[in-house]
Amino acid sequence: MKNIYEELLRLNRGKGAGVLVTVVKTTGSGPADTGTKMLVYPDDSILGTVGGGTIEKIAIEKARSILQTHENCLEEYTMNESISSGTQTGMLCGGTATLFFEYFAPKNHLYIFGAGHIGKALVYHLKNLDYVITVIDDRKAVLDEIEGADRKVFGDFATVLTDSEVADNAFFIIATYQHKYDGLVLNRIFKSGWNPFYIGMVASRRKQKILLDQLLVEVPDADTAKCFIPVGLDIGGGSPDEIALSIIAEIQLTRYRKSGGHLRA
Repeated sequence: MKNIYEELLRLNRGKGAGVLVTVVKTTGSGPADTGTKMLVYPDDSILGTVGGGTIEKIAIEKARSILQTHENCLEEYTMNESISSGTQTGMLCGGTATLFFEYFAPKNHLYIFGAGHIGKALVYHLKNLDYVITVIDDRKAVLDEIEGADRKVFGDFATVLTDSEVADNAFFIIATYQHKYDGLVLNRIFKSGWNPFYIGMVASRRKQKILLDQLLVEVPDADTAKCFIPVGLDIGGGSPDEIALSIIAEIQLTRYRKSGGHLRA
């Protein structure tokens, strides 16, 4: 059985979304004591309770709205028709309960395969955005030069992360130092069931066709719509930093489902 505090730790690490509902104050008679907690998840499941009955039903509906707005709030509920303050619940216990709703957001995980010039530039420009950045390479000396990543993983591209939890709906950038490794990583992402949100690869258009054809041979049902090859927006420039900005702009555009048009228009 799930423990609510273990679940809070998981959510606090950005491994899911949810709303924590806590009874922070009570007066008179009511269904729950101060400190009682309930978690409400995006799939409508709950863990814990704030007393059951109508007040819990109302709290769950409020939590569902917060899963959309992402705004914490404090709400007072009354179980006494003679009390005008707070939201009426229709319950007749006679007291009031104040609930605090706290939103926990899943973090955006981004995996960079390749710690070379482009990988290094990506980490530099991404480090102040809300991504959990993991950089993977089989060259320890190159990996050691990376600064600003949340995690650096040294290992073979064919097996690295096999025993690690890979975040769902993550962003992947493939920028290794050899074509064979780029294709290997691309196929591994789909074969491993990592469920990517976005896959970008530094490549030519010729390489795009070759690698996507190979992917579909090995994984016929691979969703190639998630593959951005060559990666990045056409904003000009060719230095590692300029390429990194082009890639990050495409990641942001895809993440927020924007068109990429000029704001002045």
